[in-house]
Amino acid sequence: MVFSTVFFVSIGAKTDLSVLNPSVPANREGLIIAGFLIIVAIVGKVSAGFFAFTDEKINRLGIGTGMIPRGEVGLVFAGLGSATGALPPSIDVAIVLMVIATTFLSPPLLRLVFDTSESPSELVQSD
Repeated sequence: MVFSTVFFVSIGAKTDLSVLNPSVPANREGLIIAGFLIIVAIVGKVSAGFFAFTDEKINRLGIGTGMIPRGEVGLVFAGLGSATGALPPSIDVAIVLMVIATTFLSPPLLRLVFDTSESPSELVQSD
């Protein structure tokens, strides 16, 4: 557990946030790639969860939406790529931004998928 915390902190500390400045024309490439990665990550994971299961009793959209924040493997590859110099800083920041965005977008999307309009006491009493 301690090593994973150190890993995530080290990846965040190595990220060059100056690449996120959209007023510099060279930085726009990384922001466009980050936006593309965010869209592909969300659409890919939701569609994989939706089409992987055929049982109608399973909330397939909920499964796909629940897979959205899975991005630690992307951080591992971003860390390896930036350490070896294989990834330019714009791509490295795009991957980190995608992981952060999908992590923060998934809870509101899960609330939309799993409608919790009933209070917890009503859910217990309905059994």
